Amino acid sequence: MIYIYIICIFFFSCSIVPPDLEWEDVTSDHESTLNIIGLISADSLRTSFVRVQRTLDMEEASDSLIRDTIGGNIYIYYTSRFIVRNAEVVVSNGVNDYIFEYTDFSYDVDMDKVFQEVYMYNGDDLNPQPGETWDISITTPGGLSVNGETTIPPVPQLYKEELPDTFHVDQTMDISWQTMADNYQIINAGNVLAYFFDYDYYEDSKPDYACGLWQEEIISPDEASWTYRREICEDAPFLDWEEDYLLINLMSMDNNYFDYFIRYAGDPEFSSLFLGQGGSGRSFGIEGGIGVFGAVGIDRHYMPIVP
Repeated sequence: MIYIYIICIFFFSCSIVPPDLEWEDVTSDHESTLNIIGLISADSLRTSFVRVQRTLDMEEASDSLIRDTIGGNIYIYYTSRFIVRNAEVVVSNGVNDYIFEYTDFSYDVDMDKVFQEVYMYNGDDLNPQPGETWDISITTPGGLSVNGETTIPPVPQLYKEELPDTFHVDQTMDISWQTMADNYQIINAGNVLAYFFDYDYYEDSKPDYACGLWQEEIISPDEASWTYRREICEDAPFLDWEEDYLLINLMSMDNNYFDYFIRYAGDPEFSSLFLGQGGSGRSFGIEGGIGVFGAVGIDRHYMPIVP
């Protein structure tokens, strides 16, 4: 009888007809907003650039199909609708206005990905100086606009005369610099060849990045030195220290840059173009949109590596 009872329950449960599902349209009154990454560099080797994107509403597709001609060849590809390619981008120091033009290096495999699909100034007279206030104005044909302001930070200064002529991979090295009362700095060091090594070729057997040489530290205004040493790792057979150089970079940054990329980098409620998805966007040095308009300065030093 027990088995018959269980079978009956199973039979009747299978015959139950679920209720009809009703779909509900999800709507949103979100208005598109510009999302900006603008960087003014006081370093001659680091290019200033502005990346212009916008948020999409729920009815917009994220990609568009593009037909383009490059070098006489026709290319058809999908491209993001987040990217704004026809904005007017003007950067000014209060005396001169500099027009930044849209440049797409996405097809150039040798180009730094940071400079793909950005706006850059094509002249050679952009020369930001410490303490100057720079403004940015961005408008789009669709009526979106933002404005921003940043102050160029002091030029960082490594005390290069206190550094050794060469770096021995099994020794420590003290690196010192000029402190800054009102600005944070970042110092990093790594072997030059690591920047050009194709790790993708090795797939799952990738070596330890720079074999312990690549390191980075955030410097508070009262810090004046850093003891650098190679982390413990096994030397890969293809690394020839006798043909490599250690590159030391010291970068100063304004408060906008520091807040956007460092202070709120771990905040789960913060969303940015580079730091991944979060709850909401924020603006630093930007009005009328989200993102950041910041400035940096860089000092660097090379030295041969000795095994």
